[in-house]
Amino acid sequence: MNKKILWALLGIAVVAAVIYYYTTAGIEVETTEVNRGSIQHAVVDTGYVQAINHTDIFASQGGRVASLPVSIGQSVDKGQLIMVIDNKDLKMSSAQFQVQLSQANAAVGAAEASLRQSQLDLVEIQAQYDRSRQLFESGAISQVELDNARALLDKIQAAIAAQTQNLRSAQQQVTNYQSLLSSSRQKESELQVKSPISGVVMQLPVSQEDVVMYGALLARVAPAGALEIKVDVLSDDLAAIKVGNKANITAPVLGATALTGEVVQIYPQAEEKQSALGVVQRRVPTIIKLDEIGNLKPGYEVRVNIITGGKEDILLVPRESVVTAPSGERQVMVIVNNRIVVRKVTTGLYDTRSIEITEGLEAGEQIVRDGSTAVKANARVKVKQL
Repeated sequence: MNKKILWALLGIAVVAAVIYYYTTAGIEVETTEVNRGSIQHAVVDTGYVQAINHTDIFASQGGRVASLPVSIGQSVDKGQLIMVIDNKDLKMSSAQFQVQLSQANAAVGAAEASLRQSQLDLVEIQAQYDRSRQLFESGAISQVELDNARALLDKIQAAIAAQTQNLRSAQQQVTNYQSLLSSSRQKESELQVKSPISGVVMQLPVSQEDVVMYGALLARVAPAGALEIKVDVLSDDLAAIKVGNKANITAPVLGATALTGEVVQIYPQAEEKQSALGVVQRRVPTIIKLDEIGNLKPGYEVRVNIITGGKEDILLVPRESVVTAPSGERQVMVIVNNRIVVRKVTTGLYDTRSIEITEGLEAGEQIVRDGSTAVKANARVKVKQL
């Protein structure tokens, strides 16, 4: 037989086999049934666990960290020592003010003694002047002698006035140095850094022997067990979120357990955040109060589902079953008499797995699970055995 004829017959046989397969056996596809169920609409994002009402402790005095008797995660009581800062200049200032205060007190003592002596002298000189005046009036002494007595009286009175002023100045010096010493000692006491609340040490950004400046963060302490979730929500999603919305929280550390919570605060202003892909986004910090904390710890990353709405007893199909045609219509592939029928549908709410069908399908109909499967309308199909 001619080889060309042989090859032609073989080609015809192959084509016939393919046609037979597609017209009789059908293309194997995975299907699913349109069911009724419920759906919850949620905004899904990543959040982080943080302590509620934590207290940050800042350095009120600079110096070297001489002692650090606590560690991260340690429980502390209110007033417990958590850090000692060494500031030699401050100690020297206190010592100098103490010396100056002692000198000022000594000056006050000396001024008081001089004033007391002058006041005693005044009594005697006043008496002498009074006698001189009587003698002058009786003609026993001259005007010069009376004037001398008066000059002596004026001199002692002027001395007393000057000594009184000196005493006041010395007393003011004492007051000033007492204030300076008290302030310096107060600052020295602040070198003994103590926890203002009872709780757990969450952060210790400094180490022993570090030199810290005024205003530096020394530690963060939070009440034990008081945790919340902070999630930065895309500003586009915020319209659906309100205070009071419920939320579900999942995380690898929680295993199969899902925690629940409630939106309690939405910040009034969006912030620019950079995504992992380097895209700058406008996000709004949102706080979720946990009903229970499970085994979460501050700093853990969690997945947050903020429930913004829902429906019950509605038609649902997998999200991957619905595709968008070039015209913009939503479509699914329905199986009718083992053939594909492309049908337009109208959709509603959706979550991560399912989407609501409001028009175009009925409960119990079979559809192709993956709407992107390359199958043409009216093609014969058979259900894939899973």
